[in-house]
Amino acid sequence: MSAGAASAAVLSFRALPTTEQAARLARLAACALREWSLGGGRIDLVKYRENAVFAVSAADGSRYAIRIHRPGYRSAAEVRSEIQWMRALAEVGVRTPEVLDTRNGDVLAVAEAAGVPEPRLCDLSRWIDGAQLGRLESGVEGDLETATASYRTIGRIAAVVHEHGVRWPRPAGFSRPQWDAASLVGETPVFGDFRDLDCLSGEQTSLLMDARTQVRERLDAFGRGRDRWGLLHGDFLPENVLVAGDGLRLIDFDDCGDGWYVFELATALFPLLLQGTADAMGRAYIESYRSMRALPDEHLALLPTMLLARALSYLGWPVGRPEIHEAAQIAPFLASVVTQLARCYLAGEPLRVGE
Repeated sequence: MSAGAASAAVLSFRALPTTEQAARLARLAACALREWSLGGGRIDLVKYRENAVFAVSAADGSRYAIRIHRPGYRSAAEVRSEIQWMRALAEVGVRTPEVLDTRNGDVLAVAEAAGVPEPRLCDLSRWIDGAQLGRLESGVEGDLETATASYRTIGRIAAVVHEHGVRWPRPAGFSRPQWDAASLVGETPVFGDFRDLDCLSGEQTSLLMDARTQVRERLDAFGRGRDRWGLLHGDFLPENVLVAGDGLRLIDFDDCGDGWYVFELATALFPLLLQGTADAMGRAYIESYRSMRALPDEHLALLPTMLLARALSYLGWPVGRPEIHEAAQIAPFLASVVTQLARCYLAGEPLRVGE
């Protein structure tokens, strides 16, 4: 296929309704499952955002989750590195997904299917019975007391994850992204450039650009000393924490990489700004984190900057994910929220939404 034809096929796929995209990716999942000798199982869509995740129900009653990676986002080396770290964390008691090897001893399969314009990387994990702690758009489920207790646990998990990242000897060829000023609020941010959003007014764009400049300068000045920078999960959203029978389970290491430890906290707290519980949850996280690992006040002083850096990166996400139609639908909501946060930040006020 010529480059022009390949590009046209990608654009055609992106224009399809989400249900049709998912149906085609389900057929690709069925092809990939042969690499784990699981042909013929039932396949049901669980989530289609960065990647497509399907539940697999085998004939013998066993269940799995197959992840079909977004093309071009993560290389095979990066996904293998992600799984290496997940397995190492599991050895020290962090409950991570159990990734299964293919029949050839690899953790990845490359699969193709008619109607999907490019081969996709796929991996398979054992199914985890549990409910999401919450969602990015709506925050944490349940009453405040229960949710606060969950964030105390999340703080302890984060401390273990960060300390392990410091002490763990990285394997040869280990490759993961960096969550630095350039990738979050640089000229070519990883998720996409919010300036390309149609829903932003000129006034909003100007305000956000002023905030982005201040955020970038403060992140650069903060630096990357060993006491503040290291290996992170990178996506501690409530939807990536499952409430299971044996406690909280941490999933979706797709964005793990090097970054600021306070950025982990900011990612965990961002959805809670939307429901007004960030202060209580943040205190719970910080208290339990500090019971296991240092987190200086000097670092916490950067939390508003980290929160806005995360917010600005999310605002660019709909731009970089045109095939995810849900992204375009939530763009105006995100634009309103992030504009409010930027206005507070530039005024030197606490970050608040909806006040």
